[in-house]
Amino acid sequence: MSITGAFTNAILPILSVAVVGYLLARATDIDVGSINTLGLYVLIPALAFHSIATTTLGGGEVAKLGVGVAGYAVVMIAIAWGVGRLSGESGPLLGALMLAAAFPNSGFVGIPLSEFAFGEIGRTTAVLYLTIQNLVVYTLGVYIASGGSDSRPLDAVLEVFRLPLIYAIAAAVAMRALELVPPADSAAMETVGLVGDASVPVMLLILGIQMAGTDVSAVSRSILPSTLKLVIAPIVGLALALALGFNNPTVAKVFVLECATPAAVIPLALTIEYADDVVVDGITAPEYLSTAIFTTTVASVGVLTVLVAALHAATFF
Repeated sequence: MSITGAFTNAILPILSVAVVGYLLARATDIDVGSINTLGLYVLIPALAFHSIATTTLGGGEVAKLGVGVAGYAVVMIAIAWGVGRLSGESGPLLGALMLAAAFPNSGFVGIPLSEFAFGEIGRTTAVLYLTIQNLVVYTLGVYIASGGSDSRPLDAVLEVFRLPLIYAIAAAVAMRALELVPPADSAAMETVGLVGDASVPVMLLILGIQMAGTDVSAVSRSILPSTLKLVIAPIVGLALALALGFNNPTVAKVFVLECATPAAVIPLALTIEYADDVVVDGITAPEYLSTAIFTTTVASVGVLTVLVAALHAATFF
């Protein structure tokens, strides 16, 4: 696939829908919270259930993916900590830098991107990546966002078990193990698939709406997290994919692509919860992280276009 083909087939569809969401937010007083709740509690769980219930991926690939997602987060946190300390970041801003570097937007960007670029296996792999990453975010991510405190964060860790996504995955796995999954062309599975498919445009609309509300006054502070997320992260993802030795080359390629997506939004909510009132060098941790999310999302258009083309041409997985 050429760079032009990668842009028109994988990046342009995402960009187009996100722009619609951006313009909608600028023109109206739309409440993104309600749409986000719909996606989080209905659409994404349906997508996850249908993807896992009908996937042809084996348990070995899923296990390697789990190791890869957790390993990627740990490696990027360590790199961000080291680079951040050398550059003078400390306290909540250092935590925000680690969160921006370690947790990619594997949901709102990663799932649509992986599906457009690599089809059904791409979507399923992205859903699994998101699920595993949520477990890491609500444990290690909460610890980082709270600065290591062990009082309130314990409540936030339990939040992962309130997300329907976890139970949708568990139900799909159980039904596959018990051979209770209805035929793919049955009314039940087609209905679940239809609801799940709706999550893709909704996630992109949410992304655009969130972008419209971002304060970019501190964009100069986003150079370091953007470099880590869009330059170092793909290299780390590639190294891990090669080390893990995925049996399915497409899964390996999607793993690398997911690692390279822009900074995730969920860590921002955690940072707001635990570091909102702390000002360091004239900026709060949430402002630092939200600017990094905006900058990496915009800059990722070019990076991901080149990466999709390169991954399609890669033959070493």
